[in-house]
This record gives sequence, structure tokens and C-alpha cells, in this order.
Amino acid sequence: MILFGPIDFQGKEPYEIQMFGENIGDKIGLEVKQLIDTAYNDAQILLKQHRDKLDMIALALLEKEKINEQDFKKFFNDVEN
Repeated sequence: MILFGPIDFQGKEPYEIQMFGENIGDKIGLEVKQLIDTAYNDAQILLKQHRDKLDMIALALLEKEKINEQDFKKFFNDVEN
């Protein structure tokens, strides 16, 4: 069964899926995969661009085990200034 919002593309009657076309489930699946792949690639780019900040935060966490919001924000302010 393929659910997309309030629409059920499998339907209980054989004719119901024909209203949307035979391959709509595949098309939706491809679109969702493309959205996920794009988001994954964007996340990878951001992580690589800000690797220096991530490394500094990781070192601070190894030393203190936890940091508060102010400490976390300092990493971004210190690097950007």
C-alpha cells in the first residue's frame, strides 16, 4: 500500500488506482528518493564546510562531556569573527 497524505494509491477496488495512473507509486517513490538524496548530499557538504567547528565541538565534548548552549554558540562566533 502506498500512502501519500490522505490519498491511498492502492485502493480497495481495482479501478481506484487507475484514477491516478498505473505508475504513480513508482513516480512518487522516485521523487521521494531524489528529495532524500539531495538532502543527504546537502548535509554532507555542510558538514565538510564546517568540519573545523565540528572538530572543536568534539574536543570540547571529550573534555567536558557536555556543553551548554552558550558554549556551543561560542564555537560559531569565534570561528566567524
